[in-house]
Amino acid sequence: MSRTEAGKRVDSAAALIEKILAIALIAGICLNFINVCGRYLADLSIGGSDEIEIYILIWIAFLGGAVVSWRGQHLRMDVLLESARPSVRRLVNVAEVIVTGVVAAFVAYQSFFYVLRIYTLGAVSDIARLPTWIPHSAVPLGLTLMVVALILRAWLKWRPAQEEMQ
Repeated sequence: MSRTEAGKRVDSAAALIEKILAIALIAGICLNFINVCGRYLADLSIGGSDEIEIYILIWIAFLGGAVVSWRGQHLRMDVLLESARPSVRRLVNVAEVIVTGVVAAFVAYQSFFYVLRIYTLGAVSDIARLPTWIPHSAVPLGLTLMVVALILRAWLKWRPAQEEMQ
């Protein structure tokens, strides 16, 4: 598989994740709107809707982080870096990828065992009574996808193109 083809496949997967997260956000906003209307117009509210909205935002944050990592669009303070020599910028970029990948992999690994523990315990949320492993699993999944995105970006960017070598 060529670098261009691999990049296009990951771009498609990122776009799909982005669309799913957009739908989830719209669903959360609709749930909030329905709950507000019900509360003020009929003195009724949907129990646990606030928890569900928070869980949706957790999933958006962690899966969105993987998409942002793939696209290299995360927030950074790079005013000084932009004025540095290209070799310094490259060194900082490599260090950034390594540190981000190591920290994300460590947290993903640790959070996986936490999710496993709360799954085994059968823990549920206070009001909505949803299994708590569902929102918590966004952390190891999102961070693992973030590490995969970082590795793929580095592989596609820094390895010599096979087409050029032939």
